[in-house]
Amino acid sequence: MAPQRPMPRLDAAKLRQNALTSIRLGVEDFERCRLNGDAGGDPARALSAIRNLFAGVLLLFKYKIATCVDNPEDAAALIFNPPEVLPHSDGNGGIEWVPAGKFRPTTIDVATIQKRFEAFRIEVDWAVINKLQACRNHLEHLHPAHTLGEVADFVAELFPVLRDFIQTELEELPASILGDAWQIMLLHHNFFVDTTEQCAEAWSDACVPQGMEPWLEECKCPQCSSTLLAPVQANLDAADTVESNDDIFQATCMACGHTTLIAPLMIDALERAHSYDPRDGEEPSVESCNLCSRDTFLIDEQSCLWCAAELEYTECEICDEGLRQEDQDNDGLCSYHAHSYEKFMRDD
Repeated sequence: MAPQRPMPRLDAAKLRQNALTSIRLGVEDFERCRLNGDAGGDPARALSAIRNLFAGVLLLFKYKIATCVDNPEDAAALIFNPPEVLPHSDGNGGIEWVPAGKFRPTTIDVATIQKRFEAFRIEVDWAVINKLQACRNHLEHLHPAHTLGEVADFVAELFPVLRDFIQTELEELPASILGDAWQIMLLHHNFFVDTTEQCAEAWSDACVPQGMEPWLEECKCPQCSSTLLAPVQANLDAADTVESNDDIFQATCMACGHTTLIAPLMIDALERAHSYDPRDGEEPSVESCNLCSRDTFLIDEQSCLWCAAELEYTECEICDEGLRQEDQDNDGLCSYHAHSYEKFMRDD
């Protein structure tokens, strides 16, 4: 068997420096993408902001893993992707598992970082990290000019994760190792939290249908993808409500100023969550409500999220088959037994 080639070298100090540099560059890109052109802004920097920030966080995670052991070779083994392990005969009728090849020059991915963290009991909010990764992957396929709001949300959600990790796991002060970049993130996070609270308070006066409130939270600005949407003050002043005046009730994006009807955004969010593929034999789980004519009737729940309409008849009185909206005129019978009853009455 050929001898194993030496493992790639790992410079933990360099890893740390690269992580902090990436985060600082990401924050600089974030600042540039939000400025207008006259002030030197560049919307195309939005995508590089996401890339640099997320890359910097992952590098910082890898640095922490590397510091969990004293031997540099052990640290490298934790960071670099290991060779594949394959079975070989031991010559005595058994097997032995032997690495095939060498440690690859590539480092571990997000999923493997999570496994390393679990093994060494390193705490981080993985729900947020996975959400941020999905955001990064999503933005890779969009034009940067249409992602400014989503980038702003990304930075706001990253802030507490980065703060807690640096303070708790690295036992350092974020302001000390990130400098001005940290102050920018802090100011933006505070703005985001304050604006989110203001938007939520304003929507409480807009009479959003109770069943649609979770989908209001999922709405994003169609122009910049920000979640900072507030009801238009003119609608509130006119005593309009989302529930009754959805054809005119508008929302304004606090990030870019774009104004649009809020009801279609909520219904689109609901439909995305209940998307289906008929090619796989799936059936729709949302349909138009017979009472309010909005596409907000949940078939499985037998109720409308908008007007709270429910089915009068839920099961066939004869066969106990579940009934749907189209069966309500059959007086508690499924279509088969309703047809059979009508045929019987005609023949009688």
